[in-house]
Amino acid sequence: MTKEIPVVYSPLSDLHNPQFEYFNCRPKPHQDTPQRTESIMTALRVSGFVDIRESDIKEALPFVLRVHDHNYLQFLKETSESAGRMAEKSGNPNEAIYPSIHRYIDRGRASNSISRRGLYVYDTYTPIMQHTEKAALASAGVAIAGAKQLIQGESLVYTVNRPSGHHAEEAGALGMCYLNNTAIAVQSILDAGAKKVAVFDIDLHHGNGSQDIFYRRSDVLVVNINADPKTRFPHFSGYADEHGQDDGEGYNYNFPLPDGVDDTQYTQTAEKALKIIARYQPEYLLISAGFDTHEKDPIGAFKLTTGYYQELGTQISKLNVPILVIQEGGYASELLGQNVVSFLKGLSGNK
Repeated sequence: MTKEIPVVYSPLSDLHNPQFEYFNCRPKPHQDTPQRTESIMTALRVSGFVDIRESDIKEALPFVLRVHDHNYLQFLKETSESAGRMAEKSGNPNEAIYPSIHRYIDRGRASNSISRRGLYVYDTYTPIMQHTEKAALASAGVAIAGAKQLIQGESLVYTVNRPSGHHAEEAGALGMCYLNNTAIAVQSILDAGAKKVAVFDIDLHHGNGSQDIFYRRSDVLVVNINADPKTRFPHFSGYADEHGQDDGEGYNYNFPLPDGVDDTQYTQTAEKALKIIARYQPEYLLISAGFDTHEKDPIGAFKLTTGYYQELGTQISKLNVPILVIQEGGYASELLGQNVVSFLKGLSGNK
């Protein structure tokens, strides 16, 4: 009988419910909806090979502070509280705060609430609402709880994270991400005594936050397979010549791919990425698992199929290293749960 895979989640993650993102100054329905986690949880319960557990992390902030800037975290808290006051005054629970101006010089100072929004929030896809801080901390807590399970001896753990995290930088929110769940989990594993950890980011969009946080370090290898940043978010990073700096030189790899990549083409790139990870010989592997690479994803660019995620999981499992899978993107809500289950089947060897 196949061993059940521990799954960690928090119901608080769905308190964050943005209605709109702004693209070219025009509002569009926000892609990160609570229906995403609903799809995942439903598929996991039906699968019959997981053990679903609620996060036991009551205070995530000490772990979060190991990765994120204190002033940024204070901004996130105060701005969420401000959105709460707006919601109470208007009677609209979905009041959201967006930046209206962004920092234009490196030495720029932010001295009021308007300028601080532009200092810490880098786009108009990432609004702050009354429960944003609470949901982001809960999502980080889920990742920390998953890391804890891995440290205690589990060979494969999956965490249901919302909001996602791989775009969040040390002092900045963007791409629907507020706290970098993967980086926080990595740091908690290192703090527990590990010496070498690898991150494999398979989200369509480049994990700029994870790259930036570990870019000058050799204790964390970061490997991304991502859409070409020449045409896809986050645009400013994700190029093949970004290999790290200082102590981190040679510990960062990006594999940007063109639109339209199919299962076969992706497999060829995954083989290259996995050889790099195998050569590094990490003690633990964390996968930033985005499924916006699916052929039916509304904001996607690749043509991967649901069945392929099982094949990819099987490829990765051959590394024979403890794995923590952290949920990132994937916006075809009706299929997201099926894609997650397919991937976990491959990782676990469950047929």
